[in-house]
Amino acid sequence: MTNNNKNNNFAVIMGAMKCGTTSLFYYLAEHPEIAPAKDKEPHFFAYKKKYESPIENYYKLWDWEAENTVALEASTTYTMHPKYGDVAARIAAVDDANFKFIYILRHPFKRIESHIRHLISEGFQNKVEVIEEHLAFTEYARQLDFYRDKFGRDRIYVLLLENLQANPKEELRSICQFLEIDPDYEFQRLDVVRNSKDTLNLHPALRKIYKIPLVKSLGSLISPEIRQKLYQPLSRKQTLEVKLSDEEKAQVLQRLEPDLMRLQDEYGVDISKWGLLLNV
Repeated sequence: MTNNNKNNNFAVIMGAMKCGTTSLFYYLAEHPEIAPAKDKEPHFFAYKKKYESPIENYYKLWDWEAENTVALEASTTYTMHPKYGDVAARIAAVDDANFKFIYILRHPFKRIESHIRHLISEGFQNKVEVIEEHLAFTEYARQLDFYRDKFGRDRIYVLLLENLQANPKEELRSICQFLEIDPDYEFQRLDVVRNSKDTLNLHPALRKIYKIPLVKSLGSLISPEIRQKLYQPLSRKQTLEVKLSDEEKAQVLQRLEPDLMRLQDEYGVDISKWGLLLNV
C-alpha cells in the first residue's frame, strides 16, 4: 500500500476503549499543526469492508490545511484483540507513512465498569456481569505488544486518563513533544468532557437513530458542547450506575495481574496510583 497523501505523518489514538479517547482527540484536534479526521473513529484497519478497500479511502479522511503536519484519528477497535486481529500488521503494511500511536489507559475496574455500562446502554448486554471481552480489552500490555513488535516502543506514547484529568496541559505538552509539533501551544477547550456517562445516557433506540450515517454526519456539524446539551432531554431520567462487587474485582485482578505487572515493568507505566493490591 502506498501513501500518496500530501503528508505522511499519522497519529493514531488506538485506545483503550472507555478511557477518554474522545476527549483526547478533541483536545489535540485544536492544535493548528494537527489535521483531525473528519470521522473521528474510522476503524479503517479493523473493519474488513474498510481495510480491503483502496488505501486512498483512508487518506480521504482528512482535509489538510497549509499548517497541518500530522493527521489524527482515534479508533479504539485497534486495541480490541482478539475481536479485531492483525490491526497493527495492516497499519505496518502502509508504505511511505510515518505512524505514531497514543494509548490512554485508566484504572482497570473503572474501564470495565464503563465498558459494561456502554454495552447495556447500547442494548448488547442486559445485566451487570464481567465477560471475556471486558477482560481482554483491559489486558493493556498485551494490546500494546502488537504495536511494539511492529513499530518499536519509541513509536508508542502511553498515558493515564487520571493524569490527563489532573494535569491536562502538562500531558498535552508531552504528547506534542512526542508528535514533534509545537509543545507551547495553549489549548483552550480543556473543560469539556466528551462521552461522559451523565451526558451520553441515551436510550438504545435513540442511539441507533444517531448512528444512521446522515444523522451522524449532521451531528458532527454541531459542537460537542451543544450536542451534549441536546442529548440531555433525550437521556434516561437516572444515570445507569455500574459497580463491580468485591468478588468480581478479585476475579478481575486475578486475571489481569500478570498483564499489569508487565505494563509496569516493560512499558514503564506507574500503576501505583490505582491502589491495586498485587502479589509482588
